[in-house]
Amino acid sequence: MSKMSDIDLIAQGVADHCMEIMYDSVYWQLGGQPLHGDDFNELHSYVMKKAVENMFFSLFKGVTYESRLKITNKIQSLLDNINE
Repeated sequence: MSKMSDIDLIAQGVADHCMEIMYDSVYWQLGGQPLHGDDFNELHSYVMKKAVENMFFSLFKGVTYESRLKITNKIQSLLDNINE
């Protein structure tokens, strides 16, 4: 196993753990909202995506335009592969 695949596995483990914690945290934060069923699930999904978006922008704050373009292209490529 190469060093990069070891690092990728570690990163995936961290991402999985963060998603579990975020899911529970968002559920807890939304506990006081007067929503149920599909409405609650839709709001939960929105907040999860918005939190990830906020983390992304916080992480890449101050990154050059060229670097942002490369990152955007990489993300688009990953999304294209997911949606196939």
